[in-house]
Amino acid sequence: MPKRLACLLLASILLTALFSIPALADGSDYDPNHPENLNDVDLDATAAILIEADTGLVVYEKNADARLYPASTTKILTTYLGILMGDMEQTVTATETALQIEEGSSKIPLSLGEEINFRDLLYATMVRSGNEGANLIAETVGGSIEGFVALMNNYVDSLGLVNTHFENPNGLHNGNHYTSARDLATITREAMQDETFRDIARTTSFDLPKSNINRSRNLTSRLTEFIANPESSSYYPYGIGVKTGYTAAAGHCFVGAAEKDGVTFISVVLHCSGDASNYRYCWRDTRRLMEYGFSQYISVSVSELYQMRPKILEITKYALNDPGLGQLELTLNKLDTDSNDSIVTLRSRLDYLVSNFNDLVNIEYVHDPVAPINAGDLMATLTYYPDAGEPIEYELLASRSISKRILDVPDLDDIIRNTENDPNPFPRLTVEIVAFFAAVIALAVALVKGVKRLLGFRSKRPRHKPIKPISRYYR
Repeated sequence: MPKRLACLLLASILLTALFSIPALADGSDYDPNHPENLNDVDLDATAAILIEADTGLVVYEKNADARLYPASTTKILTTYLGILMGDMEQTVTATETALQIEEGSSKIPLSLGEEINFRDLLYATMVRSGNEGANLIAETVGGSIEGFVALMNNYVDSLGLVNTHFENPNGLHNGNHYTSARDLATITREAMQDETFRDIARTTSFDLPKSNINRSRNLTSRLTEFIANPESSSYYPYGIGVKTGYTAAAGHCFVGAAEKDGVTFISVVLHCSGDASNYRYCWRDTRRLMEYGFSQYISVSVSELYQMRPKILEITKYALNDPGLGQLELTLNKLDTDSNDSIVTLRSRLDYLVSNFNDLVNIEYVHDPVAPINAGDLMATLTYYPDAGEPIEYELLASRSISKRILDVPDLDDIIRNTENDPNPFPRLTVEIVAFFAAVIALAVALVKGVKRLLGFRSKRPRHKPIKPISRYYR
């Protein structure tokens, strides 16, 4: 081959490879050190969404309502309805209709007439994305594949989802089988509230027991490289599931879940690039979504919020040598240490929660803020009412002792308190009391006399005894 022709061929190959790189590379300046700066151009997926699992609040979205093909992420709802409506302990038998799937599509595999425990069928279907397994779940729960598909559509209608319609339980391509990133996130959030589903969703390796036809098998999932293999370049340490999917029409799809520091997110990416076996862009988009979420949200306990601005009482009648001048900080004591008092919130809202802590809880004071106070005294009770679950109780305790001020004479409060505690309803007769009343009487008499004198009152009796007249016959 002439050198000129070889150079042209090499240049052609390089240009083809360059233009085959997804459009993600154009315009994206994503910085992994600043995940909070995520933009749509940083995501390869045609549609994506990130929601906070507890509340369903949307944290990030890109074309979230676009109708796209879900591929095998369909099996999330198939498995969830199997848990809700099936008998987990029953034994089911693989049928000819269940085994009728497209050549080359993913299988468990099952053989005609093979008997399998229904719980094992759910695990095997999710782990291996077995299309015949999804069909068998459908026939077991719905009586037929068509009957089960009707149940699927009734369920999404009950959730108010308007951009989803199913035509089969496995996700094999059908032009009328579609969903949106938002709808799929909502379905997954419902499913992840079920403990059995959460366990299935995080399972990457499953031992299928020996059956009447096949020997025992170890099944592994594509999800392994994302959540279970630290050696993988796609590994994400906070990942906890859920389901991959691929068809030529759907592209790569992934519904993920991740948990960190008490915050859980659910993400959906639909129609990512890559060949049939390469989920690299799905994994990358999911990591970027999750890291964005964790940069925005934190989980903080009621106790941690309280410590940022603890309650301080102004104690009266404290000793003049008190180092804190009567200020008493209260210590929060959680009565049930196992109760979950975590609050998931935006980082930017943390200061607001601290400043408005009284709006989150109810405080009842049970001790007057008057010295003396002993360290550990119960000063108040605090109750937190979470969005779900029972109220959580706390104690507010005195963090230190405060002595009472010593006075030479009793103050009014002391007199009232001593009087209330005195069993004798009448005061004891003492020299002091007699002298007090004598002085009061004398003062009253003096006042009365003084007033009369000032007003000119005179006694009717003469001041002196009249002189008896001398008789004229007196000599």
